[in-house]
Amino acid sequence: MKHQQILDKLAARGLVRAMDEELARWVKHRMSPPGRTHAEVEQDVIPPVLLRWRCLFAAGDVGPAAKDIARVALATLLHKYGFQDPGTTADALRAVDELKRHVVLSDAFEQRSPEIKKLLESPPVPLTRRPRTPRALTFLRTGDVISFQLAGRFHAAFVREMSGTNEFPVIEFYAGAFTRPPVWADLSDRPAAAERGRARFGVVGLSHLPDPAHQVLAVEAQDPHPPHGADPRPGEGLWRLSDLMSLQEDVRRLFGGTA
Repeated sequence: MKHQQILDKLAARGLVRAMDEELARWVKHRMSPPGRTHAEVEQDVIPPVLLRWRCLFAAGDVGPAAKDIARVALATLLHKYGFQDPGTTADALRAVDELKRHVVLSDAFEQRSPEIKKLLESPPVPLTRRPRTPRALTFLRTGDVISFQLAGRFHAAFVREMSGTNEFPVIEFYAGAFTRPPVWADLSDRPAAAERGRARFGVVGLSHLPDPAHQVLAVEAQDPHPPHGADPRPGEGLWRLSDLMSLQEDVRRLFGGTA
């Protein structure tokens, strides 16, 4: 059985496509430096992916069947790109059984569930070349305000501009962290998290709202008031280029122990 056959049987095209594009982009990025071993790439790839998608598995407004479908998709796609995480695989094997028991998917999924589990348990084949990635595209707009969840804390960011033809947004984080998703009343007179553009990031892969991983939430649409603070000085960078996975570490550095 092939990976795409499993993914097709999950009947979750949007989720699978978003997860697949994210992984392709992230794996390509981590494989880019020359001379890296597969084990080194694996150590870099897996933790940020699990951290991001943990938001979906912890979400209270997502049903058990949707979470089980996501677990199978994540394990399958990691395997497709040559990686395997024991906990993720174990969760996916249990999810296959639950989806079968509750008759969530098609008869074909139930009939081929032993083959699905066999593939997920098999050793993945490491990639020999970097994967192809789609063109960067975002559906966010200048003036949007979003919430970004990391390790149970929520941080708000303002979309300052678009790079290219809606390729990716440049966001700036507001100061502070929240124990729940913020609302606009929490942010209306809040400063930037750092002065002179140090809280500004161009984030490749920040594409969808609603976010299938439930890490990024909409707060306000096309608001005219960014976080206040000093702009970069002449000769200083206007913003830092990042991506959806690397942004997690950027947020940790920006907010220190609060992230």
